[in-house]
Amino acid sequence: MKIRRGLVLLILLGLCAAVMSGCGGGPAAPSLTVKPGSEDVVITPISVDIKESGDPAVDRTGGPSVTPVPGGDTQTDGHAGPTPVVDPTQPLAGLVICVDAGHQDTGICEKEACAPWGPDANSKVNNTVMKAKATSGTSGVSTKKPEYQVNLEIALKLRDALEAKGATVVMSRTDNSSRLSNRDRALMANEKNCVLTFNIHCNGSDNQSVSGIELYVRGEGDNTSEYAARSKNEAELGQKLLDKLAAGTGAKKRSVNKSDSYTGINWRDHTTFIIECGFMSNPEEDVNLSTPEYQDKLVNAIVKFTVEDFK
Repeated sequence: MKIRRGLVLLILLGLCAAVMSGCGGGPAAPSLTVKPGSEDVVITPISVDIKESGDPAVDRTGGPSVTPVPGGDTQTDGHAGPTPVVDPTQPLAGLVICVDAGHQDTGICEKEACAPWGPDANSKVNNTVMKAKATSGTSGVSTKKPEYQVNLEIALKLRDALEAKGATVVMSRTDNSSRLSNRDRALMANEKNCVLTFNIHCNGSDNQSVSGIELYVRGEGDNTSEYAARSKNEAELGQKLLDKLAAGTGAKKRSVNKSDSYTGINWRDHTTFIIECGFMSNPEEDVNLSTPEYQDKLVNAIVKFTVEDFK
């Protein structure tokens, strides 16, 4: 019995020596230590199954990924990183937009500077050129409705439609008794960090046969290269907006006009469109502009532009 026990002991000692020498496999894989912030995190390499091509969440290097999580901790998931989840029903999430319903029921005859820059920057339009703070607009030749009322009807619908797509909407007014000047409205939009303003208006002409939709964007401004680039970009975007408005309503497509004459554009520090939705001096177009179905067409076209073209 003693001999057998000794033999067994010798065999066991031999096996242990073989394991220690590497015959039974090498040491455990080394761990990797990273230091996100002030905390050490130890990550052990893991294997990853390769999925079919086209899966954006696959890490084809086979190594782990490190994903920061709230509180300074770190998690590993075996992928290259989290795939952003975009809700297709909320494509405008995070976008702050001003909807400015043009005019109001009572004008403000006091004057304000048309632009923030001085005469050295622009000798024609500058902070010495004064304009009325607010006007009441035109009225319908057929409906007799005031422009400010139609503008607000369209603006409220536009607010609801943009919010339904996830945008944060800043309204310049929500009733017809506003007492804000055009400059006040612009500065309010700036303070709310708006990146886009739709200034809703209706047009008028001495010629009742004139019809159609047109847009106004910023012009030469302070004559800097930066302002010129903004003007060019807004004109290009304005053309896309006008195309969608004409296609969506069937109205005549007029033009995108650059101008320094509008206080509401000059004082805004972001992309601004004055949308002249149609001519209230045209009997047929005047009726259309007060029709809910036609207003919906205008609104849908503006939202479609915002989702598809505004970057």
